[in-house]
Formats: sequence, structure tokens, C-alpha cells
Amino acid sequence: MPDLVTLAEAKSYIRVTENHEDTVIATLITAASDAVGDYAEAWAGIGDVPARIKQAVLARVAAAFDNREVISETKGEQGFLLPYRVLDL
Repeated sequence: MPDLVTLAEAKSYIRVTENHEDTVIATLITAASDAVGDYAEAWAGIGDVPARIKQAVLARVAAAFDNREVISETKGEQGFLLPYRVLDL
């Protein structure tokens, strides 16, 4: 899955102005995009990225950036992604 937010969007969100963390942030963006994409199965990945999905990626990037030892779902992330979840009955 392609990255769902840009490096500039993520850096702005986590309030990083220097460039020395760009590689780390880019890796977090890719990992968060994949994780959110796996969860939001109902979004086809076509066209503009919905704001809810962008916010979930940014929240995950911020959580991972702030706490590099443990990467977990962020509080509220599921609420952003719920409309894009496929439920098997």
C-alpha cells in the first residue's frame, strides 16, 4: 500500500521541524499506512485519502514516534476507521 500521508504532513502533525529524523518518520509512515490499510478493508485505496484514514495514520505515527519501544493502536484510532471496516458475519 502506498503511504497515506506525506512526510511533510506527518512532520507538521508531530511538530518536527528538523530533518535528522526524516528516515525514521518515513518508516513510521509506511508502517502506519500498512496497518491502517489492513484495518480499513472497505476503502479501496482509490482517489483522495479520506480525512478519517489520514488522521488514523497520523495518530499512529505520532504514537510510534513518541514511544519507540511499544507500537500499539492509538486511543480513538478505531473510531476513525470503523466506517471502512469490513465485518464478516
